[in-house]
Amino acid sequence: MINIKKHIILLILSLFSLAGVGQQTPQFSQRMIDMYQYNPAFVGSKVYSEFMWHNRSQWKGFEGAPKTSSFTFHTRLNRLMGFGISFFKDQIGPQKTVGLKIAYAHHIEMERINLAFGLTGDILQYGLDGNLITIQETNDDAINLEVFDKKWRPDATFGALLYNESFYFGFSMMNMLGSTVELFTEEGQQGNIDLVRHYYVNGGYSFSPIRNFDFDPSILWVMARGTPAQFDINLNVQYLGKLLVGFSYRMKDAMVLVAGVKVKDHLKIAYSYDIVTSPLKAYNSGSHEIIMSFIIPSKKGKWNRWKHEYQYNFNPKTNKWKERW
Repeated sequence: MINIKKHIILLILSLFSLAGVGQQTPQFSQRMIDMYQYNPAFVGSKVYSEFMWHNRSQWKGFEGAPKTSSFTFHTRLNRLMGFGISFFKDQIGPQKTVGLKIAYAHHIEMERINLAFGLTGDILQYGLDGNLITIQETNDDAINLEVFDKKWRPDATFGALLYNESFYFGFSMMNMLGSTVELFTEEGQQGNIDLVRHYYVNGGYSFSPIRNFDFDPSILWVMARGTPAQFDINLNVQYLGKLLVGFSYRMKDAMVLVAGVKVKDHLKIAYSYDIVTSPLKAYNSGSHEIIMSFIIPSKKGKWNRWKHEYQYNFNPKTNKWKERW
């Protein structure tokens, strides 16, 4: 009986491994706001420290649809070093991944632009729970799936970033080690999940063509072996740094509507809704996502390497530090 169980579990595991390669890393729509998830070079690129909670419920109404949440803290230790720590949980049907990432970034300040390199050390747990698999013959004892297994694996992410107050361009690679997760090895049956490398390229620019409004267009390109490349086009618009509206288009997947508000310069809340455009639109009512972050402003401002002192760089329209959402 246990062999039948294992064969069914391994078949399902294989299907998830092949069909879900693009879902091996946390999937978010508001990646233009939470860039620390996929590029550690962003850690310390802002003049403040931030606690961020990010939650996504994908393909609402679709049984076994992905659910992802993360909690991140990042800060600038000094004018050269950034530090961050992140915990995330990602579940697709019976497959669940939890992970802890510790990030370090080194920032090199130049005359008009900064260069940063970042690296994370990751510890990831992958598991499969047979109790969450629904079968048609629920009364058949031979396939009463009470099988569970999980494994821990190390991994790493590398990132590079060029940036200043108005511009950024970054590259990163996740799952650098390309580990293999081997499940159900104790009784001679084995199922493998190959952790493929994910490559991210993104860029953005901030400008203010209208008084009191800041426009932040950006793009993101993602590639992983075994899945089509993904391309996002985004536009966020801020009013006085307090209100945010945005729109994203993810090629052959979804259109995303974004809205956000900033409360007393410390609390930011943003919500997005995915309008699915792929064939899956017939089986779900869209995806919901929310970000909440708490900001601890820097008392020192930005380091001026020519005058060897900290200075603030204010937005002349709002008399506050110019920043992306």
